[in-house]
Amino acid sequence: MRRRGIIRGSLVGTLRHRRLWLVQFLGNPLLALLFAVWLLIPVANAGNIVLNVFVVILIVVGAIKLHGGTLNYFRDCERDSGAPLKPALWRALRNVLAIALCIGVFYLLWLLMDRVDGYSDAVPAYLRSTMPAWLRRHVTLTFLTSAYAWMAFALRWLILPGLILPFAAAAADLGFRAFWRAGFDRWVRAARCPSYWFSLAVAVLAGVLAAPAIIGWTPNFTTSTLRVESISLVVRMICAYELALWAWLLACYAVTRASIEPVDGDAH
Repeated sequence: MRRRGIIRGSLVGTLRHRRLWLVQFLGNPLLALLFAVWLLIPVANAGNIVLNVFVVILIVVGAIKLHGGTLNYFRDCERDSGAPLKPALWRALRNVLAIALCIGVFYLLWLLMDRVDGYSDAVPAYLRSTMPAWLRRHVTLTFLTSAYAWMAFALRWLILPGLILPFAAAAADLGFRAFWRAGFDRWVRAARCPSYWFSLAVAVLAGVLAAPAIIGWTPNFTTSTLRVESISLVVRMICAYELALWAWLLACYAVTRASIEPVDGDAH
């Protein structure tokens, strides 16, 4: 029952925090705008280089404060439903280096996933070549290639983030203490929680697959006008952004609930 409670709470719990939605809805575009400004800054002299470095640090720290604060806020709300948002954001700012360490580890592992993608042709072909003849008649190379692609997708977007996110949530709350006993205990509780992985899978389907698909939808160009196409683009971008934002908040909410509440081995 507790597992179903975590799933139910994660799926609908993100919708109750209007202040957080507003901060996230406005904060991410502001960071993206700041990144666009950074791309326009020249590197002609030492002053420009210093400005480039300053803006990069500002973007990274701002993103860590925003998303680390989100993890802290959900955890605070589990303790007190009326918890304010501002202390959670400032606590993430104090622990910015610990969160950055988690992001660095995640980035290095993410780069390793490129090597997994690089074997997308060789591994399926090798596996099929080692099969007996009677099995090769039933298992096509296309099937193995598709299965390998889905496995690589799950490793990149589900398994890897799912293993790092509990540590990132603990780092946002505890700082470098997250890499000792307290953080490891939270990681174990989340990693052993099936409902956490289910919620994370829903978030991946919504944010990684559905949101880009919405962006890719287009009206019938043979009958539509420029105004209709412009309106369609704006509506699709807003819907995709909202869906991706909900997916991220779902993942944050799920990891905080799973790491706080131990799951009994005989729970249903």
